[in-house]
Amino acid sequence: MSTKPYLHPSVLPLTGGINFRDLGGKKLSNGGKIKPGVLFRSGALDRLTQDDEKVLQSQNLFQIIDYRDEAEILDKPDVVWSGAHYVHAPANPLAKEVSANLDKLTPEVLEKFDPQAFMFRLYELLPLNNAAYHQLVSMLKQPEKGGLVQHCAVGKDRTGIGSALVLFALGADVNTVMDDYLLTNETLAPFRNHLLEEFSKTMSENVVKKFEYVFSVREEFLQTALKSIENNYGDVDKWLEKDFGLDNAQRSVLQSYFLE
Repeated sequence: MSTKPYLHPSVLPLTGGINFRDLGGKKLSNGGKIKPGVLFRSGALDRLTQDDEKVLQSQNLFQIIDYRDEAEILDKPDVVWSGAHYVHAPANPLAKEVSANLDKLTPEVLEKFDPQAFMFRLYELLPLNNAAYHQLVSMLKQPEKGGLVQHCAVGKDRTGIGSALVLFALGADVNTVMDDYLLTNETLAPFRNHLLEEFSKTMSENVVKKFEYVFSVREEFLQTALKSIENNYGDVDKWLEKDFGLDNAQRSVLQSYFLE
């Protein structure tokens, strides 16, 4: 695998970064624009080099929220740079049924694994009273502690919903949130291709195709989460207020921190 990073403008040029990108620069429907260098989303941080650590320190990026299951962290612990505050806040609502560390499942289990059912159920449950996102909101309210990166294994699903929460709270419309979500298909591509190549060495073609599906982002995934929010709360605004206490006043405070 090439160590050359994928240089979409939002992606930090890190040697060991996985889908590590800045939410800054996005223009929002409320007329604001997210400040660069304060809000990031990423995959796991276990591959970061010492030079990468220096880059992140220079960005004043000192808050990390890790959404992975404990087994994922034991397998690939984050590199935590000097001065950073690390918080483990597992976000997987299906952890008791299926570990997010799917590649550690037995071949027999993987052959029976239904990726479509898993992904739609995951997105249905992720936004509902998820303690990990309560932790995210708490950290957003402390910008004096430095920029924040939220991440999971590849920065796609658990991080995708967390990023959607942040964007909605700051005033983004659905199209902006969807565009950011679908961008992962491009920014994750080099690492996703590397993983699939590795899996193809030991797994059946059928199982690799399942992983190819699971490692994708699709409009219908996020739409499933939005529909779940609508069914359970009424709309996104009520979700932010009822679940996280983010009423208009609280959202204005966050916007004063993170918009320019």
